[in-house]
Amino acid sequence: MGKLQPDIKEKIYQKAISKIKNLKNEITFDLICSTLYDVFENWNFCGFYIKKKDKLKISFHKSDKIPCSPINMDGVCGQSFNSRKIIIVPDVNKFSGHIQCDPSTKSEITIPFLNYVLDIDSKELDDFDEIDKKYLKKIIEMI
Repeated sequence: MGKLQPDIKEKIYQKAISKIKNLKNEITFDLICSTLYDVFENWNFCGFYIKKKDKLKISFHKSDKIPCSPINMDGVCGQSFNSRKIIIVPDVNKFSGHIQCDPSTKSEITIPFLNYVLDIDSKELDDFDEIDKKYLKKIIEMI
């Protein structure tokens, strides 16, 4: 394991996008979670939360542990949803309001869209960057 080199990370995303595109008529949140989770060994959670009243509830996911659900709006996902901005957290232990569902999570990225947030957690510190942001936005645009 360990942090991926940028060129390797890009190739993994390109292969994942190709796989998802090949199933264009069947693109689902579940397919996206499974595809991405299976190709990134560092990840311990990949899931979609949906806004329901004043909470976020898990919609689809693939993970090492059962996710927290529902969650309050003051964590990473809630802040991302409310600000409508992608949030990259290099070290979740230094993020005020972080909701710990799996103690092995070290870093996180959240991508808000429509009434959802794509939430991805990693077992590696500082595992997410502009490459993840770029490709995950492309994947969301395919939905």
